[in-house]
Amino acid sequence: MAQGLVFALVTVFTSLCLAASPAKIKKLVDDFDKLQTFKMIMAGQGPMPLPDDPNMPEQPTNPSNPPGPHPPQQPNCPPSTGYPKACVEAVCSHLSRFDCDEQGELAEITRNCRNVTSACVNTVCNRVSRFDCDEKTELFTVTQMCRGLMDVSCIDYVCSRLSRFDCDELSELRKIADQCR
Repeated sequence: MAQGLVFALVTVFTSLCLAASPAKIKKLVDDFDKLQTFKMIMAGQGPMPLPDDPNMPEQPTNPSNPPGPHPPQQPNCPPSTGYPKACVEAVCSHLSRFDCDEQGELAEITRNCRNVTSACVNTVCNRVSRFDCDEKTELFTVTQMCRGLMDVSCIDYVCSRLSRFDCDELSELRKIADQCR
């Protein structure tokens, strides 16, 4: 009985001390990508393009070739312009109500929510301490890491195969999100 207890303690201690290596995260993301590619091939879909970065200046349009009244959109992608209502609601749900009650504050949040899904914001914030997602600067870090990740299942997949302690800080989730991009 004592040997079993010692073995259990050594196993727990080892798993707590060894953080997920970048190589392990990369392998898990590669496994996820292969699974997603297989699913797309079986469904007859192609890959979706990465949305625009809101920090990049708008590209001028050619006046001799104006866009149509409704530019074509890829299925399952949010529009690249317009009001990102779900993301703003997700960000505001993690903030104090006083951080989302003025037009200027909402405009700043809206800019940071461009091409960010509410699912990603909520997934990241639900994995970290509530004190890591309760200020605008922290949530803007989250929106930046979530930009372009339309499907957070990659983060969920990787975190489900790692220790809970390897997915409970913004810095760790940033590494995973960067690999999932």
